[in-house]
Amino acid sequence: MATPAQLVNAVSNTTGVPLPTVVDIDRKLVKGKLRTKGGRGFNAAQMTPLDAARLLTAVLGSPQANTSVEAVERYAKTRVDKARSSDKLFGAAKLDDLAALPARHSFVDALAALIASAATGSLAKLIASSNDWLPHIEVYAFTRATRGRIRIASLPNGLTASLDYISAPAETKPAKKFIRSRKTNESPGDLEQSRRITERTILTIARLLGQESEHE
Repeated sequence: MATPAQLVNAVSNTTGVPLPTVVDIDRKLVKGKLRTKGGRGFNAAQMTPLDAARLLTAVLGSPQANTSVEAVERYAKTRVDKARSSDKLFGAAKLDDLAALPARHSFVDALAALIASAATGSLAKLIASSNDWLPHIEVYAFTRATRGRIRIASLPNGLTASLDYISAPAETKPAKKFIRSRKTNESPGDLEQSRRITERTILTIARLLGQESEHE
């Protein structure tokens, strides 16, 4: 599969984030034991969809490279917001691998599954069987509130499937703790930011992993 250098370069090229920044994020993930490690040359680490998902989550969810590990860990603890999600439409669109995600999966899990599906799974097969058709994919991460969204539109029969993610109930801080932090001038702040990537990034990363897999 793809090497760390190939993955880092692909993420930088498609997102527009400067290469040194993505390299720094990647190094932080290695130190945080959130990225597959290996040697050099023929022994270089082989990247997986989960490695790619964690790197993209760090790029989306951390305003600075030094908070990338914390961002990935936060998004790995999210759960599906059932009130705002339409995940059952994945099955209707014959995206079986995405429909098979367990009930207690996270934003990072779903992003890894999406990349895998677009690389060699049901989404890749759907694209290959269609003439000049590509899905419209949007992946959002919101900072401060730790919310995420994965949306796939323009599916067969005009379907749009989406998954929204929020912090798991056990990770939600009580309101009174927020009040105490305000008194000590340690408020988490009222600013919320979001970052988005589209099918351009997802399909580029998927092709990188998929093409490498075909030669194994």
